[in-house]
Amino acid sequence: MSTMSPIWEDFFTGRKPSRAQVLAKCKAAIQSGAAAISIQWGENVIDLDYSFNGACWHGHGWIREIGGDDIAQEAAE
Repeated sequence: MSTMSPIWEDFFTGRKPSRAQVLAKCKAAIQSGAAAISIQWGENVIDLDYSFNGACWHGHGWIREIGGDDIAQEAAE
């Protein structure tokens, strides 16, 4: 996770969020200018970081079957 940019965080509670809900949160964060994003549901976390060198998004972590790198690639489109 980024130590240079402020981290945009959002938390889901209750039932597991859908892929569409996680993607919508990430897209909203990207549109607001975030360069580091953390989405959490309980103990599950997806982190996205923007690589200024490569000018692309990288993701890691999981919320059940929702993968961070898959969300990073979709959110950047």
